[in-house]
Amino acid sequence: SWPLERGTTPGHPNLAFNLTIFSQLLGTPLEPELKGHVLMLEDVGEYMYRIDRYFYHVTSNANVRACAGIRLGRCSAVPKNDPDFELNEEDVARFWCERAGIPYLGRADIGHDSDNKVVPFG
Repeated sequence: SWPLERGTTPGHPNLAFNLTIFSQLLGTPLEPELKGHVLMLEDVGEYMYRIDRYFYHVTSNANVRACAGIRLGRCSAVPKNDPDFELNEEDVARFWCERAGIPYLGRADIGHDSDNKVVPFG
């Protein structure tokens, strides 16, 4: 059996996505309904300035603003930025969630690695 992500929020369905891919789904017919859902986002191999840009784009979306909150999975293999970006992925997530009025619900144990946990959808 696969290990489950244990930080789910009772009473709220979950959706988990790669941040880059999810940002590209917004505004298309493939954009999922998010009202009342806990949205878990993770990424791999992206510069911090891109993660920042994706969070700005994602948290600017009215559908995303209707979610129950955002949890941040692992952002792994982040290339070194020159000059240094000065913020880490959690700083970025907290900043954009606060600015958009979306509850930031902490970290999620998901990512592009062997320690990834299963997130029950729905």
